[in-house]
Amino acid sequence: MPGMDAGTKTVLKAGPRKGSMVVGDIPPGKDELWVLFNCRGEGKAEIILEPGYNMPFSCLGDVISPIMNRLDLGQRKTLTVRIQAPDSVEWALRVTR
Repeated sequence: MPGMDAGTKTVLKAGPRKGSMVVGDIPPGKDELWVLFNCRGEGKAEIILEPGYNMPFSCLGDVISPIMNRLDLGQRKTLTVRIQAPDSVEWALRVTR
């Protein structure tokens, strides 16, 4: 599971697992979000926050690829988080605020 900084609160997490999955919902709010994602295995993975945000990544063979993105979306509605990935990609996700 990807790490998190002191003083943050986990709002959603999943994995490690392979393939695609609907992870869950992030409730409305105005806090910035940190998306921490690790993947391993050959292929493309995409984090989708519906509505409107897509983050595609390339994952590499036996190397763990750590990714961290800060999203400052202002006032937001509920976001549904999905991971789109082939079965060849193992991943773990943590979203904090």
